[in-house]
Amino acid sequence: MSDAQEQHRDRELLATAQRLAAVGGWEYDIQRETLSCTDEVTRLCGQPASDELTLSTTIEQFHPSDQPAVRAAIDGAINAGEGFEGEWRLQPEDDDQRWVRVYGEPEEQNGAVVRVRGAIEDITAEKQHKQRLNRLFETNRKLFGQDTTDAVASVAVDAARGVLGLSLCGIHLYDAGDNVLAPVATTDATVEAFGEPPAFGPGDSIAWETFETGEPHVYDDVQAADTVHNPDTAIRSELLLPLGDHGVFIASSPQAGAFDDRTVSMGKILAADVEAALDQLDQKQQLRETNERLAEFANIVSHDLRNPLSVAKAGVEVAQRGAGDGDSLERVERAHDRMATLIDDLLTLAQDGEDLDEDALESVSLPAVAADAWDGVATDDAALAVPATDSIVADRSRLRQLLENLFRNSIEHGSPDDRSQAVDTEPAVDDAESAVDDVDHDAAVTVRVGDLPDGFYVEDDGPGIDPDDRETVFEPGYTTHDEGTGFGLRIVRTVAAAHDWDVSVTDGTAGGARFVFTDVETRLN
Repeated sequence: MSDAQEQHRDRELLATAQRLAAVGGWEYDIQRETLSCTDEVTRLCGQPASDELTLSTTIEQFHPSDQPAVRAAIDGAINAGEGFEGEWRLQPEDDDQRWVRVYGEPEEQNGAVVRVRGAIEDITAEKQHKQRLNRLFETNRKLFGQDTTDAVASVAVDAARGVLGLSLCGIHLYDAGDNVLAPVATTDATVEAFGEPPAFGPGDSIAWETFETGEPHVYDDVQAADTVHNPDTAIRSELLLPLGDHGVFIASSPQAGAFDDRTVSMGKILAADVEAALDQLDQKQQLRETNERLAEFANIVSHDLRNPLSVAKAGVEVAQRGAGDGDSLERVERAHDRMATLIDDLLTLAQDGEDLDEDALESVSLPAVAADAWDGVATDDAALAVPATDSIVADRSRLRQLLENLFRNSIEHGSPDDRSQAVDTEPAVDDAESAVDDVDHDAAVTVRVGDLPDGFYVEDDGPGIDPDDRETVFEPGYTTHDEGTGFGLRIVRTVAAAHDWDVSVTDGTAGGARFVFTDVETRLN
């Protein structure tokens, strides 16, 4: 290889290295007033490689606001022999703005600066990355300022579009009632390109796989995935990031290999912030519920327990004066019994207000638990009919507490003083009227437990509940019975809420009250 060929090869290697590193070299000869640049410098300045650059025309390629600083740095190198390093914006004509880092070192001969040599490095990607990080930090603060899950999702999607440049993206959150990942926030561009996003159920999509495994997935070509929801989709690239037990963030592109490592990394940061914000909302909700229970308990202690305590205290004072009789002691005993009942209900409320232990959930037979609950209730001339046959997913102990309180409520408001017991757990019948035929027609009240398509009901044929009172009955302390504590139906609602069931009151088929429980799971997931 000749010297000329070797020099040409070296120049080619240097040019390639400069292009890959986005770094170019330059030299300004002070005496000749000439500027020599590598091809990478002319490229960054938006000039043809054949053009001769001057110092002044090159400085004019910088952003107008940055030009004074560039001139000052070069003047300092020429006149004072000071090296420099600065970050400024290049604004070439008909080209995008670039951020560059410029280095300059003066070279002296005989004590005088004769030339300045340096380099220009393209740091646009670095600057954009820092700007994105700063905007993500601002997004983080905004996420934690939201009051609803939908609002958090909306802020996150806006940030993914505006900060990360992910125009086709959305968030699906888990809907426990339907056991699906439901879309809650989506960019307009996604809807325009693909229509309204679907919900994803177990096993039918890579979105569900991401949610279930908790592992992020990046697909350069989603059509090759085994669990793709729609094999005919126009989507090629897809980025799926889990949001803990809340849901999944999904970004898509019609281009293959659209998501580089930096975008994936930034997406993971955003997803972690979204998960933390949703966790905080859950914690706030739990704290609100705890504070509400504490307020209820404080009211019970300050009011409901104080009344029987005052009665007992008065009876004891009468007895101490020697003026008491059997009635005084009976009043004391009744007051103590009343306090014991209130304390029991208070403890039940405290326990049932706690989160369910997932390990305690099991498939339980509704008829069997109903029979057990009936055995634990002192009944008048009451009868139990159980046309229900289904099993449901529940904490057996808490379900029994729920049923016991409903049974007591029906009996207290519909039974005479005579006490007997009748239990009927025959198989289901065609309708509620037929069920009555299976029980004692002379019973003061008949309580019936039956199946519903998405839950169950408990009803009686007593006097019913006035429509105006059907929400009030669940409030603590509400009772129309002299011996009632007013916490039985509150316990019912608390147990239902712990299971994520909806409970409402309607008219019973025989004119009494029907308590309807829906969103009840029938099998363990």
